[in-house]
Amino acid sequence: MSAMIRAEPRYRPSLYLVAALVLVAGSACFRKPKPQPAATPTPDANAQIEEILKRYQAAVGGEEAIARIVSYQGKGTFSASMANLWGTGTYEVWGKEPDKTLSIITFTPTIVIKKGFDGTTRWLQTPAGVVDEPQTEMAEIERDADIYRVGKIKTLYEKMILEPKARLHGRDVYVIEGKPARGPSDKLFFDEKDGLLLRWDMVRRNPKRGNVFVKVHLEDYRDVDGVKVPFKVRFAFESFDLTLKIDELKHNVTIDDNLFKKPGT
Repeated sequence: MSAMIRAEPRYRPSLYLVAALVLVAGSACFRKPKPQPAATPTPDANAQIEEILKRYQAAVGGEEAIARIVSYQGKGTFSASMANLWGTGTYEVWGKEPDKTLSIITFTPTIVIKKGFDGTTRWLQTPAGVVDEPQTEMAEIERDADIYRVGKIKTLYEKMILEPKARLHGRDVYVIEGKPARGPSDKLFFDEKDGLLLRWDMVRRNPKRGNVFVKVHLEDYRDVDGVKVPFKVRFAFESFDLTLKIDELKHNVTIDDNLFKKPGT
């Protein structure tokens, strides 16, 4: 999920969910991707992919409703399936256009992690101190921030391929493979009935340790100011699950820019 040349209003309701993924990625199992057979989408398949993506955008509220969201504030809880992986905790998030974000994740009263971007500097604060985050790593993490915008989804991939329909939790789903310019493919599963995105099988690259594979389940969609947001998101890694639940979400709140600045500056 990366910055754009032109500062236009963009809705980022998933950024705080991805923040937790960043924190646990180092504990996940790493493996090399399996080779995938090459496939070339037909004109008919391309048209169907376009229709699926447009239907998804309409299902979450439509382009105009999404564009009206220029800031947000949210809070919730998280829990891990492994007791020794922090157990449970809380998180708070703030976002403001263009490109300002802050996440505060609390594991215990003494273990608090803050992650921010003031539009220029990306930073991370842990009990050990404050450091700048590498631009290259953040670029990978930020890929999915604008998943509600069809145009943004299409920019993530060099090629999109329509796969055969599948069943997911008793529901018929369209399956789209997204092939980026480099690295293994993602897969997106859209509900055939209501058009919503139900699961996203994604890969996160780690420069030192390889690829992290995770299935992101998007559940409990609720309407907030005309935009549907998944209030429950489950990250299924190879060795554990991490579940986040939203308790409160507000749009278009007034936020002081100083909130996003790196501590000590």
